[in-house]
Amino acid sequence: MLRFLQGFLRNPLQVGSIVPSSRSLARAVVARVPADARAVAELGPGTGPITRMLLEHLGPHATVLGIEIDPAFCAVLRRNLPDARLHVIEGPAQELPARADAAGFPDGVDAVVSGLPFANFPLSLRYELVRAAHAGLKPGGVFAGYGYMPFALPPILRAVFGECHFGYVWRNVPPAFVFSAVKGRATS
Repeated sequence: MLRFLQGFLRNPLQVGSIVPSSRSLARAVVARVPADARAVAELGPGTGPITRMLLEHLGPHATVLGIEIDPAFCAVLRRNLPDARLHVIEGPAQELPARADAAGFPDGVDAVVSGLPFANFPLSLRYELVRAAHAGLKPGGVFAGYGYMPFALPPILRAVFGECHFGYVWRNVPPAFVFSAVKGRATS
C-alpha cells in the first residue's frame, strides 16, 4: 500500500487513486475475462491486485502482458509476482498492439484489462488508449476494466466498441464502476 501511495504522490494523474484496487473490484473486473483466455494484456497494473487475481483465474498456459509506465511499479510487479506467465513490460499502454505482436500474439490478445485512470486524461488520450485496446484485441476479444468517474469513458467505449456493459463495485475505496466490451468478430 505504501508503494502505491508513493506512486500516487509522484504522479497522481497516472496513478489515479491513493489505494490499490480492492479484492472485490479485482474479482468484478477479472470475472469478465474468459477463464480459457490464452493471452491477456493488463494496462496499468500498478502494484498488481488485479494481476494477481488474473493469474489465479487463468490456466497454466496463459500469458499476461502487464504494460506499466511507472518503473517503480514494474519493479514491484517483478518482485512480488514471480510467475512465468507474467511478462512485465515498461512502457505506455498505447504500445499494446506492437507489444502483443512482439510477444507472439500478432492477431491480438483474448482480453485487455485496464486499470488506467481515464478520467485524469485528456479526451484525445482516452480515445487513443481505447483504440489501442481495440487494435490489440483479436475479434471476439474482451476489453474490461474500471474507473472512478462513470462519465469519462462510456461514450468513448460506445464509439469504438459499440455495445458495452457497466456495473458498480461499492466495496472499493472509492467505489468504482466496471465496464466490459467485446470487439466485433471479423466478417467475411
